[in-house]
Amino acid sequence: MSSKNSIDLAPLKQVSTTTLTAPGRRSGQPRSATIWFVVVDGQFYVGSLRDDRDWIRNAMKAKRIELVVGETRLQGSFCPVDQLAEIGAVQDALRSKYLGARIAGWFGKKQKFIFRVDDLELTPAG
Repeated sequence: MSSKNSIDLAPLKQVSTTTLTAPGRRSGQPRSATIWFVVVDGQFYVGSLRDDRDWIRNAMKAKRIELVVGETRLQGSFCPVDQLAEIGAVQDALRSKYLGARIAGWFGKKQKFIFRVDDLELTPAG
């Protein structure tokens, strides 16, 4: 697991979604998606059931992304998670926070593709 972010993310836990923005991998124009997120052990995570989502492809190519969580704007590095213990903790947190993730779990579906956002920085509202 990466080192903890220096920003206190605890206040963001109560917000239901984040808007992730990354440059389009072909156009270079900003592309945004509203997605679920969790904060686990001071780290910011997003996940998806499938890896063919455009927001994942754009963020993976860009590496540096912007997040808007409530009134808070952040920038950070988009990193896939491959440690099973870390993936399991994030999946548990997603099921705990979101009814939809719990219901999907009943049918054997879970967020298979987990990403951590490292090196978070607050950015001015714009």
